[in-house]
Amino acid sequence: MSIAIKILIVGFFGGIGAICRLLVESVVRTTGLWMGLATWIINTLGCLLIGICAGWLVASSWSPNVRTAFALATMTGFCGGFSTFSSFTLDCVKYFEAGHFGTWLIFGTLTVLCGLFSCAFGYWLGSKL
Repeated sequence: MSIAIKILIVGFFGGIGAICRLLVESVVRTTGLWMGLATWIINTLGCLLIGICAGWLVASSWSPNVRTAFALATMTGFCGGFSTFSSFTLDCVKYFEAGHFGTWLIFGTLTVLCGLFSCAFGYWLGSKL
């Protein structure tokens, strides 16, 4: 598979992931709940999805080209466009700078732990598909 095809796959699916991120953010932020909720939901879902995709990929009997295309489309593209760790860290910095140390600690800890557990569960789930 050429690098041009790989770029097109990642760009296309990354765009879809980014659009989905915008939609989730828009819905969650209209609730008026705390600022980091949208980022937390997106990061947790992103971890679950990448785990499912990785587990499914490991359990698949696809050809190497199909495996590469699937990984690029789902994990690098969609999940990369959907869930960004940089947004999580920026929310953490904002909480810290505002002196909301309890929220900073809880948000940071929950995001990391939920991300790890969601990815592990998704990996297990994906390997069973």
